[in-house]
Amino acid sequence: MEMNEFDEAKKAVAETEPEEGFAVDIKDSDTAEPAITPEVSEAPAAAGKRRSLLTETYDLLDTLLYSVLAIIVIFTFFTRMSTVDGNSMLPTLEDGQRLMITDFLYTPAYNDIVVVWADGIPNDNGDYGKAIVKRVIGLPGDRISIDFKEGRVTRNGTLLDIESRDGFLYEDGHKINSYTNLEEGLGGEFLVPEGCIFVMGDNRNGSTDSRSSMVGFVDRREIIGKAYLRVIPFGKFGGLY
Repeated sequence: MEMNEFDEAKKAVAETEPEEGFAVDIKDSDTAEPAITPEVSEAPAAAGKRRSLLTETYDLLDTLLYSVLAIIVIFTFFTRMSTVDGNSMLPTLEDGQRLMITDFLYTPAYNDIVVVWADGIPNDNGDYGKAIVKRVIGLPGDRISIDFKEGRVTRNGTLLDIESRDGFLYEDGHKINSYTNLEEGLGGEFLVPEGCIFVMGDNRNGSTDSRSSMVGFVDRREIIGKAYLRVIPFGKFGGLY
């Protein structure tokens, strides 16, 4: 009986031993080496950021350069700035206001506000010759007559309409400061010569214009440009008519 118990115990031990050819890998969790994670270099990411920053800076400088060149071209060939000097265009324009003007493909039309060169008007240098701002009233071939007593203008036999509204006088659709009573030496009916225009200020009794020998009929070659936009003061920014 005792031998049988011994044999059974021996047999149980034998069954727990590993079979030949197999190894048992026993690891102590307290002594196991930690897994090594490969290091990721930050150099490529930093280089990419630098390249991105350089690209953005280059694009910005490129845009600014082309913008400056575009402004130079526009102001050289297409448009320019002009300053109102005096009160001859009241109530439409005031002294010191800044206007954008252009002569690009320009053909004069009735009621255009134009900047013209007047050789007979004294300038600030004690000499003669000055840019003035006026409104086109007559075109080449027009017959103009002014009744200075009534203050009314007739063009090609048609009396220009005058109406009062909003506290202003309007002649032919645009504001004027007063009726045209200032003669300045020009009277009767006259013909606007070919290649010329007849201009007056909206402040009819406070303007030196085509009624005066200092200005007279304006040769189209003396038209500096049409004023199309008031830019200063900013509170009155807008188109001109």
